[in-house]
Amino acid sequence: MKNEVPSGKNALYVLVLAVVIAFYLYTNSSFFETDHLEWTGLVYLEPQQLDLYLEFPSVNVWRLDVRDLAAALKEHPWVAEAKVRWRWPNKIEVIIQEREPLAQIPAADGWYLLDKEGNLLPPTLGSVVYSLPIVTGLDPKSSKQRTATARLLAAMPESLKEYVSEWNVTSRSFVSRSGTVILMGQQADLEEKFLLLETILDDLALQNVHAERIDLRVPKNPVVSVM
Repeated sequence: MKNEVPSGKNALYVLVLAVVIAFYLYTNSSFFETDHLEWTGLVYLEPQQLDLYLEFPSVNVWRLDVRDLAAALKEHPWVAEAKVRWRWPNKIEVIIQEREPLAQIPAADGWYLLDKEGNLLPPTLGSVVYSLPIVTGLDPKSSKQRTATARLLAAMPESLKEYVSEWNVTSRSFVSRSGTVILMGQQADLEEKFLLLETILDDLALQNVHAERIDLRVPKNPVVSVM
C-alpha cells in the first residue's frame, strides 16, 4: 500500500509533463507562424509601403510583442496611431490611424504634404490624387511657418476647402480655383474672416459676379474688387 501513493504521484507527474510538452510543441508549431500583417484603416498609404518599412519577419504569434510593433509603426511619418490585434490562430491585424494632410508643399527635392500639426509628410506610393491646396512661399525647414500654415488651414471651413487652390505664405493670401486673390493679412480673427468670406462669396454668386480680389485684412472693412 505504501508504494501505491508514490506510483500515483509519479503517474500524475508524467501526465502533467506530457501535457506541458504537448502544449509547448503545439504553441511552437507552424500553426501559429505568420509572416504577414493585415492592414486596416489605410486611406493614403499602401499596404506595401508599410510592409517595406517594417520588413516584418516570420514569427510565432505567441512571441510577438504587440506593443513593440505598434511603437515601431508610430515612428513612420504618416502614422498617428497604431493598434495591433491577434486573431486566432495566426492572424495579426494592424489598425492604422493616418495623419491627415491639409496641403501640398513643393520643395527642392520633390513634393511634401502638411498635416494639421505642421508635420511634413513624404509622398505616398500608388495613384493617390490629392485635391489639396498648394502652399507657396513657405520654407519647409521653418517649423514656425509650417505650424502657422497648418493652424490657418485647419481653421478653414469645409465649404471653402474646394474653393481654395493656393496659400501664399509671403503675401498672406489665398488664390481660388477661379483666380480670385483673397488677402488675409495677419493670422488673427480667422473665424470672423472665414465667415465673412463665405458671406461675400454667397453674395457674389447671387449677383453672378466674379471677384478679382477680396481684401479681408481689416475684417470690419472688407474690400471686394470685381472684374
